[in-house]
Amino acid sequence: MNITIFGANSSIGKYLIDLFVNDNHNVTAFIDKPGSIKLPPKNIKLIVGHVYDHLLVGDAIKNADVVINAFRPDFKVFKNNDNYANNISNKTIIEEMIKLNKKRFITISRAMDNNAVGKSNHLASISLNKILYKSYKKDFKCTLDILYNSNLDWTVLRVIRTLPSRKKGEYLVSTQNKVSSFVSNYNIAYFLYNTSINKAFIRECVVISNK
Repeated sequence: MNITIFGANSSIGKYLIDLFVNDNHNVTAFIDKPGSIKLPPKNIKLIVGHVYDHLLVGDAIKNADVVINAFRPDFKVFKNNDNYANNISNKTIIEEMIKLNKKRFITISRAMDNNAVGKSNHLASISLNKILYKSYKKDFKCTLDILYNSNLDWTVLRVIRTLPSRKKGEYLVSTQNKVSSFVSNYNIAYFLYNTSINKAFIRECVVISNK
């Protein structure tokens, strides 16, 4: 298959590249920072640019069977304060996929348990956690609104908490928003890989956690 990975220079994106290339798939890796990734020697096309650039995004997905957005939304905002990073990228990608009659789209949405605000992140204040929660919730809603009004075969993975882990390829899947356990970046990538290969969780929002 031909796979396009946006955010291929993220930790999740790098794992995805290895998984797909080792399985002999062709990968287009879209990154936003030159020199931020070391690519395997085979089956890779590299595109560097901003994910809201329609021409570059269209070029990245024109041959894709599966499109994955591995950019996780963060608190960074652009000039328009209504648009968060993932909201902008998802919108651009979806618009270009519709133009090019592409179907399979998988993206990541950051989530936080509002009941655990001030507890789950010891490095952030309660006020900051509340701001982040509202931001991620807004991003998730905006993304879903776009997807529900499209004809794409989409999957949204909600990530609540991450941390390094030696547990690779061992995760639990839930359609509920609340998961008490952390999930590793590798397991996020492995879930995205399996979902792509097996054409699973189409038009569903899911949460995963380490076993």
